[in-house]
Amino acid sequence: MSGLLRILLIVSAVLMLLFMLRKIRQSKLKIEYTVFWILFASILTIMGIFPKVFYKISDFIGFQSPISMVFLVVIFVLIIRMFFMTIQISQLENKIDNLVQQIAIDRKTDQDRDEE
Repeated sequence: MSGLLRILLIVSAVLMLLFMLRKIRQSKLKIEYTVFWILFASILTIMGIFPKVFYKISDFIGFQSPISMVFLVVIFVLIIRMFFMTIQISQLENKIDNLVQQIAIDRKTDQDRDEE
C-alpha cells in the first residue's frame, strides 16, 4: 500500500470518527447506530497504520491482491448493514401503519360519540 494511500485512509477514517462523535453530541444520531460506523472507521484506521497484517491475511485466504480482499470485505459488510437497516425500516413502517389505523379508529369512535 502506497504511503499516500495509507495517509488518505487514516485521515479519512479519523475525520469520519470525529464527524460521528459530533453528530452524537448534537443528538442527531443514536449511539447504537453510530457504533457500527465508529467500528468501521477504526478498522480502516488500523488498516492504514498496520497494512502488513492485511497483506498476511489476504495471502492466507488466497487473494492475489490485498486490496481485492479489502473491497470484498467492505462491500460484504455494507450489504449486511443495509439488510439489517431494511429490516428496521420495515418494522417501523408496520408500526406507523398500526398507529395510523389506531388513530383512525379513535377518531371514528370520537365522531360516533359526538353524534349521539
